[in-house]
Amino acid sequence: MKFKDTSLQSELNLAEEAARAAGKVLKQNFLTDAGITKAAGKDLKTQADLTAEKIILDILSASPHPRVSEEADAPPELPAKGPCWIVDPLDGTMNFARGFPLSCVSIALWTDGKPTLGVILDLNGDHLYRGVVGQGAEVDGKPLQVSAIAEVGQSVMATGFPTGRSYDSENLAKFISCVKQFKKIRMIGSAALSLTYVASGVWEIYHEENVFLWDVAAGLALVEAAGGEIAFSPLASNGTFTVTASNGRVTL
Repeated sequence: MKFKDTSLQSELNLAEEAARAAGKVLKQNFLTDAGITKAAGKDLKTQADLTAEKIILDILSASPHPRVSEEADAPPELPAKGPCWIVDPLDGTMNFARGFPLSCVSIALWTDGKPTLGVILDLNGDHLYRGVVGQGAEVDGKPLQVSAIAEVGQSVMATGFPTGRSYDSENLAKFISCVKQFKKIRMIGSAALSLTYVASGVWEIYHEENVFLWDVAAGLALVEAAGGEIAFSPLASNGTFTVTASNGRVTL
């Protein structure tokens, strides 16, 4: 699939190069031992994340755009104007560390605070998702399109419980009220991969609260590029967001 706006082709190629390089090292060196460096509370940090991040940022340094990455241990500060790379070197770290085959490398380019393009490498299936907003999306060279299902009762919703989520009774009751209207609910431990399934038409909608932007930046670009609709709003100064991405027919 060739994208019409060739001005973005170099950035797209660079993101793909970075994702594949990081993915190769992750699969060669860390599949049997992710090198856990922090496991306090509900968070998990590994040497695999740090190694993949360095590879990606080194490759992206060929681009003049600033870079925001998960392992920086700081809230993402996106420039108000202009392009910015947003990187999650290993999304689904717990899955990866435990040998559960749902994890990925996620790289996005956002411009003026909105998605421009996204690249996601499924580490276990070795599938490469990429898309440019307004131009289309693909996986392994085959076009992606969101689902045509419009009935909520026949729809599948993806969600999750991120590290910073509140578990108080009021929040959980609100969550249950939201999800019970759908036919099925899926939680796979990777926001980025969940969004690839929305972009692919496998699921109709993804919704999550208290999620960090690097977890969803590339996936949101893919959903929009595949014909879906996205909404995101910051929750707090720690950089978390409420995010919804759908086929544009199913709403919360």
